[in-house]
Formats: sequence, structure tokens, C-alpha cells
Amino acid sequence: MLLTRIVDDCAWWLHEQGHIDFVASSRGHEAAQVGSAVCIEIGTDFTLPYYRDLGVVLTIGMTPYEVFRAYLQTRQSNLDINDQKEHMAEKSQALLHWGYHKHNTVTGSAPVATQILHAAGIAFACKLRKAPAVTVAYCDDGATAEPDFLEGIRFSALHQLPVVFVCEQDCTQDRTEGIATPSCTRGITLPQGLTHQRIDGSDVLAAYTVMRSAMQHAREGNGPVLLEMHVTRPLPHLNEQYSGEDGEMAGRLSKNTIGSNDPLLRCRQILQEQGAWDNAWATQLHARITADVERAMQDAMRDTF
Repeated sequence: MLLTRIVDDCAWWLHEQGHIDFVASSRGHEAAQVGSAVCIEIGTDFTLPYYRDLGVVLTIGMTPYEVFRAYLQTRQSNLDINDQKEHMAEKSQALLHWGYHKHNTVTGSAPVATQILHAAGIAFACKLRKAPAVTVAYCDDGATAEPDFLEGIRFSALHQLPVVFVCEQDCTQDRTEGIATPSCTRGITLPQGLTHQRIDGSDVLAAYTVMRSAMQHAREGNGPVLLEMHVTRPLPHLNEQYSGEDGEMAGRLSKNTIGSNDPLLRCRQILQEQGAWDNAWATQLHARITADVERAMQDAMRDTF
């Protein structure tokens, strides 16, 4: 989770310096992404992330260097396209299409929710081949209104496919206003045969526990699972050094992060309750990961430019 936060910080620095055009921050999503992705069996299962899933791709094996290369090469591709289309007034700003074929990570297309259909198709093929694989597809709450989402979950439920759908629902506004967050599937008739659960996506232990159960459920042939993981994003994203006590594992936090729901602070609290938190360890960990990530960023810039 700390690695994801620091890589995200560096990506925003690249954006602010004009080296990349677009960043979809994963801040606030770290627990949902890492807690769920750690349950994926690398090399066996299939993963279909969406553009904000930095924590997912890092957890299943993508390196910070490869992440920065993906960001920077997207920028270079946009520049090449715009050089050929000088008459266009605006530059294209493509979303990241995460892909990592070494670990069965399937690259998504630009239209929203198409990865849900792709996941259903892959899971159907795995079932026909009697492969022990589970397919995991990620999306945000905006995808749930798309026809592809509805068709994907209905097809999966009809055929009882080994697939887990993880919806990372942004609840920032509701939590700011102090109101309960309604389900992102409200107004949708969920098909029979689909197991549906709602989870606090800011709690990495809860995300891990529920995801592990969902993966086992799907792997044993009990049908698809839809997990709603509620997350809180910082508004706006402002890189500012956290002014808390020394050894703060949270590192840099955004000025307007809703502190009580910050996944790294929640994780620290869990470790403190277990008697497993050590300030000196946290300080050393933050320094080591920061140095490694900044080195990877510099290497990626050198190799790209």
C-alpha cells in the first residue's frame, strides 16, 4: 500500500512537470486494490484492471519502472499522434490501459465496462477447459450503469462462472456530507446466482478477508461474486508533506484527505492494535521504498526520452 502511494505521488509529480498528460490517482483506493489483488494466484488467475488500478498491477508483479514507462510511453504516443494531426486543436489524453501478459493481466479498452464482458468470456473459457483459474475484473461505480456490465454479470450468473467482479465505489461526497452511501447497484436487478457483498474498501483487512472468501467461492464452482468496495478519495489531490509524528507510514497525504478513512492510517491503526507497529521500521521502510521508486522513475525517464 505504501509502495502504491509513493508511486502515485511520483506519477503526479511527472504530471505537474508536464512529462505526462493524465493521471488517474489511486489515492484512497490502496486498501481495496492491494487487499483484493493479494488474493489473486499469479500465473493461474486472470486479472482485468481498470485505469485507476495502480495498486492492483503493482501487487500482481508490475514494477515501478514498468509503471512509469507505461505512463511516459502513453505521453509519447499522444505526441506522435498529434504531430500527425496538427489541425486538431486539442491533444488526445488516452487513459492508461494496464496490461501485463506475463501474469495474465488483460489490457482493457477505452469504453467503460467492456472489461466486464471480457472477464465473463475468459471465465467461460476456463470453465469449459476445466481450468482451476478465477477471473477478476475491476471497475468503478460509473461502470454499473453500462449495458456491458449488466450483460456480463447476467451471463456469469446464468453459467455460474468462476469470476469475481470488484467495483471500487467512490463515496467521498457522501462521507463528507455525513450521509449513508447507497449501493452503486441501486435500480439494477441483480441476477439470481450472483453473490453480492458490500465492503469498507478503506480497511485492508476487510478487503482481504472478503476477497479471499470470494475467490474460494468462485474457484470451487459456486458461481460469480460482485464486491462493492467503498473508498474515499482526497479532494483535491495536493502533494503535501504530512506533519504528523515521526515514523508516519502514511507518508505524504493530500491536504483535504478525509483522514479517518485514509487506507494507510487505517492500516497503521490495525497494526498498532495488534502490537505490530514500530516507528523506526516505518521510517526505514518509507525511506527505502521512496529511494527505490524515485530511482525507477529516473531510469524510466532516461530510457523514454
